[in-house]
Amino acid sequence: MAACRNRADHLAARLTAAGFTPCVWHQKSHICVETKVPARVSAEAWQELLEVLETADSFGLVNGRRGCIAWAAIDKETPATVSADRGHGHQL
Repeated sequence: MAACRNRADHLAARLTAAGFTPCVWHQKSHICVETKVPARVSAEAWQELLEVLETADSFGLVNGRRGCIAWAAIDKETPATVSADRGHGHQL
């Protein structure tokens, strides 16, 4: 459990360093890190966002009433070394 918390904290710290404002949500089976994606994002920040999302067990982008939200999920029970269907996971 500590390893998944560390992964989520590291993911959130990288997003913060790239200029995003992440929120961390603890669910029963996973930890979710979300951030709003502003309408204007520098190429560098966008690249970092994509690189960070790729480190998660599953991730996605959602366009809705709240604007564009990027999310990444870290599974609590799956070791980080297990391959995941990236981008095809939890529906948030």
